[in-house]
Amino acid sequence: MIWRSIRANYKLELVLMYCSEKAINPFIQIRCPFRDLVAGYLQTLRHIIELSGHRISLALLVLLISACDQAENLAMLDNKGDLANRTASISPYGRKAEFSYPNFSGSFAVATRTIVVTDPSRLETLESSSDPLQVPRHRKVQVRFYYPIDENPIQEPTDKNRLPVIAEKTWSYLIGHHELKGKRLRYENYRNAQWNIGINKPIAPQRASYPILIFSHGYGYSAESYSALSAELASRGFVVVSINHTYGANPVDFGLNHSGLIWAKPLHNNNMGASLPIWSADQMLVIEHLNLINSSSDDPFFQKLQLANIGVFGHSYGGAASFHTAALDPRVKAVMNLDGTIFDFENKSVNQPSAIVLSEKHELNFDFTKTAGEAFLIKLKGFGHASFSDHPLWWQWDHDDLELGFGKVDAYQSIALTSNLVDQFFSYYLLNKQSDMFELDAIDNSDMLLQRKK
Repeated sequence: MIWRSIRANYKLELVLMYCSEKAINPFIQIRCPFRDLVAGYLQTLRHIIELSGHRISLALLVLLISACDQAENLAMLDNKGDLANRTASISPYGRKAEFSYPNFSGSFAVATRTIVVTDPSRLETLESSSDPLQVPRHRKVQVRFYYPIDENPIQEPTDKNRLPVIAEKTWSYLIGHHELKGKRLRYENYRNAQWNIGINKPIAPQRASYPILIFSHGYGYSAESYSALSAELASRGFVVVSINHTYGANPVDFGLNHSGLIWAKPLHNNNMGASLPIWSADQMLVIEHLNLINSSSDDPFFQKLQLANIGVFGHSYGGAASFHTAALDPRVKAVMNLDGTIFDFENKSVNQPSAIVLSEKHELNFDFTKTAGEAFLIKLKGFGHASFSDHPLWWQWDHDDLELGFGKVDAYQSIALTSNLVDQFFSYYLLNKQSDMFELDAIDNSDMLLQRKK
């Protein structure tokens, strides 16, 4: 047994070997209902060992050995055909097929790049003494761009230079352990899955410049949790600038040259709007940095950004932060809030065109008719709060189940409807394009209920 072999020899090399891809892969091949669970444990332990500088406690060693023994026992039982027959009906995992997503509908292919932006005027007020942020502790955010390119990043099937659907660390520490109504996502379906999104490709030269959409995620989500929506908009000719708000995103990976992996801190129920000024300041910091990027001849986006056509939008907490930013910054030409509760907005006003888009059960705490500019309130029928993100895509792919807390609308339809709303709204108010939605006073159909402020 593995237990006896390691008990006789405590060398860390053996431990790391059992946590390696070579060790995990055989467990993935086992026809066992629990293979993903065991592989997830091993992968998580491997990351813990790596992040701890290869220092491992006796308790962790015992846990690792137990996981290995459990996997070995499951493999032997499964080879006999017993365990699979007894537990097939209670497996938490759904279909076995690598996640894939159809090509984005716009005329452009899409790529992504990331930068880190530091604000020298603000100190990081959310960190604690145990956090690994570097000194000086100025506020910094990671920014992920989704932008148009003129080549197809999947022309070469062997090309691995594409954006993962779920990053390995995000899977190991967060998504892989998440459970909904007794169901889990299957590790094998996402281990090598990639979006049709290239990395660090040249921006498309077909147009002189592109309008800008700044996006903020929901609290506890991340920029990467909305890749389908962001890339769809990029394929239609927008540069989507998606911010990972430090200590509000799960996670922010600053990498070895910055601060490592940073997780969201909990919001306090008695002060839910406490971080909104911070997130709003992050958005305005990014707008300022875009001016620097656009004027820097050595930047890939040199003179490619339409700084006069900036829209800001976000989901949930990010949507609320977008309204705060629009009230403070006239550089924002239009603003949209996707299902966000707008806290602490007393004595503020939005003068720009605005839209509040709500999931079916969201009761608005904000009188949209009191905004100074043109305003819309849109209720999306059958939408849940998470329907605007990528999460329903994964759960529907694995389980083909619309009743996992994401509303009653097909996940692909949710992305299509949301991207059409965002595209038409900002095309209308940034680019003066015609719109079959936002030129109307009201819409009431099977998808939505739309009201214009009169």
